[in-house]
Amino acid sequence: MLGMLQVAAAASAGQDWELVTVTRGATWEINQAKGTLKRDGSVLEGTLNDTKDGQADYRIRIELTGDHAKAKFWFVSENDEGTTLTGSYSKAPHPTQTHCPEQIQLVNSFQYIGLARDACKP
Repeated sequence: MLGMLQVAAAASAGQDWELVTVTRGATWEINQAKGTLKRDGSVLEGTLNDTKDGQADYRIRIELTGDHAKAKFWFVSENDEGTTLTGSYSKAPHPTQTHCPEQIQLVNSFQYIGLARDACKP
């Protein structure tokens, strides 16, 4: 019973991720953010803070299926309807106690999003 409580607490605590987004428009725009995404089964979801001003500016919901990823991404400050991106998910095949990277690469016709984490604790 105690083990189940520890797993549930770790899952609700979330995972620290780093995000880079590149948007194509009249000019290329590059943004970076950090934050916690909570994992619920095969879904990662949360809001990340822009590294320049610290404001919560990027909301994302990612569904992972094997090595595939599908996401809905919103710019919080722009109050937009969100955009859908698809891509890939990978995790280190032989993680160590201190190095167990995960990466998510997402793209659509005008935007690229890369997410990564290197922490081994959930």
